[in-house]
Parts: sequence; C-alpha cells; structure tokens
Amino acid sequence: MPWFARDLEPLFAVVAATLNEDGTLIEANAGFLRIMKLEGHDPAGVHAARYFLQPNFATLIHAKAGADGEIYSGLLTMGDYMAAPRTLRARVWRIDSRLRVLAEYDIDELERLNEKVLALNNDYANSQLKLAQTNLKLQQREAQIVALSLTDSLTGLGNRRQLEQALATEINRAARTGRPLSAFMADLDHFKQVNDTFGHEIGDKLLAAFGELLRKQIRATEIVARFGGEEFVVLMPDTDLAHGLASAERIRAAIAAAQIEPTPGGVTASFGVAELAKGEQADAFMRRIDKALYEAKHAGRDCVIAG
Repeated sequence: MPWFARDLEPLFAVVAATLNEDGTLIEANAGFLRIMKLEGHDPAGVHAARYFLQPNFATLIHAKAGADGEIYSGLLTMGDYMAAPRTLRARVWRIDSRLRVLAEYDIDELERLNEKVLALNNDYANSQLKLAQTNLKLQQREAQIVALSLTDSLTGLGNRRQLEQALATEINRAARTGRPLSAFMADLDHFKQVNDTFGHEIGDKLLAAFGELLRKQIRATEIVARFGGEEFVVLMPDTDLAHGLASAERIRAAIAAAQIEPTPGGVTASFGVAELAKGEQADAFMRRIDKALYEAKHAGRDCVIAG
C-alpha cells in the first residue's frame, strides 16, 4: 500500500513516489509517471534516478536528514532535460533506505498538502477540491514558473535547461551571420574530496563561489550556466577558438589564485574549449567540449585543452 493517500494516485497536478536508494521506483502516482512518460505503466522496478535534474538524485541521496527524515525542501526540476522538464515545489524524505517524494505545480498549496499527507488524515476530498482550484491558477503562474525553471537554485546562474535554449539560439545566430561561436566547460578538480573532507555544505559554498567568480570574469554578452554537479559551461558568441582558449586560461588562473575558505591552498579547475564547426549541431558541439575537458583531467588537471 502506498505511503501517500489513494486520492493522490490518479492526480496529475501532484507528483508522489517512493524510490530505493539505487533510484528504482517502488510506487508512483499518475503525476510522477507522466513526468517520466510512463502513463499507464507499472512503476515498480523502473530506474528513475536520471529524471531528477536539479538537484540530481545523487545529491538527494547524500543529503543530511532532519528529525522527521526530511532531506530536501524547495524547487525540484524533473523529467528529460531534452524534452521540456518540469520544475515543481517539492519535499523529499528518507525513511529507512527509501526516498519519498511529494511535489506539486502550485507553490502556495504545497505546505498544506504536505501536512495532510504526513498526518495521514482523511481530509483528502477537500484537498482534491483545492487542487482543482489550483489548476486554474497555473496559467497565471506560468511566467514565474518558467523563470524559476531556468535558474540553478544553488548558484543563481542559468541551469542546464537555460543553457540548451541559449545554445540553440547562438548556433542559429552563428549560422545566420557567419560569426564564430566558442564555448568552454569548466570542472572543479577533486571536488569529491572537498565534499568528503569538509561536507556537502562546504561543497555547496564552493560551487556558489565558483559560479560567482565565473559570473564576474565573463563578458556581458557571454552566457554562463551550471551544467550539472561541479561542471559549468560558458558560451562565448563572436569568439573564435584562440580567444576562447585565452579566456578560459585567464579564468583558470583566476580560480587557481583565489582563496576560497576553508579549502587549504585554494582550488583548481580543468577546462575543455571548442569552436563551433560549420553545420555542427548542439549535441556534437557539446561532445567535443566534454571530450576536451576529459583530456584536461587526464593531462593532470588545472589546465585548458582545445577540442
């Protein structure tokens, strides 16, 4: 029997599910299955970890639990990042070795719904009526939700979804004007050791500081986004490979010289840089940048490699 009320099972405006720590589904309602494009399917055993985009599933698994088992409360972006993911207001609990997820599209009603589910009371008929009223508000909230869905909550930078939209726009502009487009991906070196040594709270502060440094270093016409984890991407319109490499090297040196507490000796980052080739699509372009970053890591880190 699901931990959430039966009244929530058929609803699409609410997302509710239970998962194992390996990311496999135990149970899920219709709203969760719709996000996964699995309407009408049996959720049991389906691997759902990849549908957690921001924060990702690994971040949730390692989050510290509160007294009631709560490990997260805030905006949760879910779905396939290539196919219009959804950003919802959510809460996540760890109960024994399982994760419980409850989310909905409307922000104002979430706390009321959570309290009712946790209390397991019988007032779900009224909740369902309130949810129907909430659906009428969704169009009014659309602009606000879209804006939130394009922002990384930790760093305040653009998130992966915003990067994909901006990349498509810049590739089209480069094709139309013939102007160059370069980009680099930066990855903090030995970030796992920071989390293991100082804890995830310090790791989050380091990511936020890294994002702020990138924001200050780039030009007004450039676009910076958190790609995922400790990886950040900067799009550089009207920039060829030589100038892109110079920009990445300048930022690499700035990071290496920065003193970010409490990491002794500061931190470093590795960079992969590429210039868009004629007729190249976004996926191929990002693969070349990612490959260059991989080579930078294997070249000893704290360096810039062209792809």
